[in-house]
Amino acid sequence: MSRSACLVALCGLVLAAAPVRADEPKSAAKTGESVERILDALGQEFVLQEGANINDYPLAELLLDLNKRYAVPFVINEESFKAAGRLDLKAEKPRFAATDLKGMTVRQVLNTVLDGFGAVYLIKNGAVEIVTVEHAAKVTKAPVSTSEAGGLVRLDEPLVSAVFKERPLHEVVARLADTYDLTVLVSPQAGDARAGLVSARVLNVPADKALELLADQADLRVVRRGTTFLVTSKDHANALLEERVTRDRQRIELEKLRAAPPAPVPVPKP
Repeated sequence: MSRSACLVALCGLVLAAAPVRADEPKSAAKTGESVERILDALGQEFVLQEGANINDYPLAELLLDLNKRYAVPFVINEESFKAAGRLDLKAEKPRFAATDLKGMTVRQVLNTVLDGFGAVYLIKNGAVEIVTVEHAAKVTKAPVSTSEAGGLVRLDEPLVSAVFKERPLHEVVARLADTYDLTVLVSPQAGDARAGLVSARVLNVPADKALELLADQADLRVVRRGTTFLVTSKDHANALLEERVTRDRQRIELEKLRAAPPAPVPVPKP
C-alpha cells in the first residue's frame, strides 16, 4: 500500500464517528464513564516510540497512534477547518518546539500540537473533537484574542473538562490549577468553606467560569486579579470590589484633572 493510500486509510479510522442508532441510545452512565476514561487517558504521561520525532507524524497518524495506545477516540471536525480555509489539516505535521517530551502528559502534548495548528479540542459525544479556535469559542461562549504577531486567534481562558465527586474545594482548585496551568489562590478569608465538599461534571467550560461554579457550591466567590484567581468569602470579595471601584474612580478623576486646561494666570493689579 502506498503512503498516500495508507494515510487515507488511517484518516478513515481516525475521522469516522460511529453512528448512533435511534434504537440504541447512549445511557448517561455509559457517557459519564467514557468522559472519565478520556480524562484519565489525557492525564497520562505521553510516550512516543523510541527514536521517533513527533514532527514527522501527520496529524491523522499522530491521532491514530494516540488512539491505539491510550484508547481515546478522536474526531476532526473538518467543516470547521474548511470554513477557515484549512482544507487538509489531517495531512499537516506538527511544529513542536520542545526538545524533550519526557514528563509531559497527553493533554499537554495535544494542546501544544493543536496550538500550532490554530486548533483546540472539545470533549464531546464520548470522543475528543478537534476544532478551530473560532468554532470552540462559538460553541462554548468563550472570549478570544488575536495575537499581534501572526494574527493567531487564541482562547482567553483554557477550556476545562473535569469530573469531581465529593472532593474538598481546595483540592479541586489545586488540581485544576496544575492541570490547566492556572494561578489560583485560596484566601484565608475563605475559612472552613475551603474544605467544603464539591461535585461537578464540567465539559469545555472556560476556566474562569468553571472556578466560579465550583466556588459557588461552597458559598465562596472568585476575584480576578490579572492572571490570578482568588477564591475568597463573599464579604472579602465585596470589599476588594469596592476598593477597585474606588481606585478606578480616583484614577478617572486624576486623568480629568491632567486633561483639564491650565488655570489662567492671575493678572497683577496695577
